[in-house]
Amino acid sequence: MNCLLLLFLSLFVAHQEPDSLVPIPNLAAFTHPRFFHTNDCNCGMFNPSYFQLEIYRAPNEATNLPYNRGSLWIVPPNFEAGYSVIVTGKQGSFFRIKFNEEEHPVCYQCNDSIYYVKKGTLGTWIYNNNKKIDNNDILPLYENPNTNSRIVAKVKQDHGVVVIIDIDGDWMLVEPISKRKKKRGWLDPKMQRGYPYGASYPHSDY
Repeated sequence: MNCLLLLFLSLFVAHQEPDSLVPIPNLAAFTHPRFFHTNDCNCGMFNPSYFQLEIYRAPNEATNLPYNRGSLWIVPPNFEAGYSVIVTGKQGSFFRIKFNEEEHPVCYQCNDSIYYVKKGTLGTWIYNNNKKIDNNDILPLYENPNTNSRIVAKVKQDHGVVVIIDIDGDWMLVEPISKRKKKRGWLDPKMQRGYPYGASYPHSDY
């Protein structure tokens, strides 16, 4: 009887539906944040895991079929910044993205194509656009995705870029790029700048 029960449970788990897609309201971000925005060269240009980004055609790692690879690798378009992307959803451990570039990194004239990347591979600049916060130099990260939540960390604006770990609505759970102990927290939407070349780009576009 126990063997039959274990068999049933294993079959049930194997046939469970994957995590459902959660729409995200078109948030701007960019690829390769650790490659360009780390002070430790062992984690940057000399580390291929940060130089090469694996992108997927479906939100899982088991989609490689003969003559139809489920994933491919891209490298930065230049040695200044990563690719601009729009995050349109999340599913399991993946973000769903569209590339926001004139020259598409994968194919010609396919800017509406949907791809997936693992969470923790995209970044955003931090920039104070919240008039309620007077200190432009040190910006808060919250315990939960709302400004009434407890502040769990403060990030210096001049540190620039943070890695996006998760998204809830238009809030981003982020992690600073640092050798020191990293404390994650939720970043106010008014403090996000997803343009790869810098935080000073107009907020209305990014």
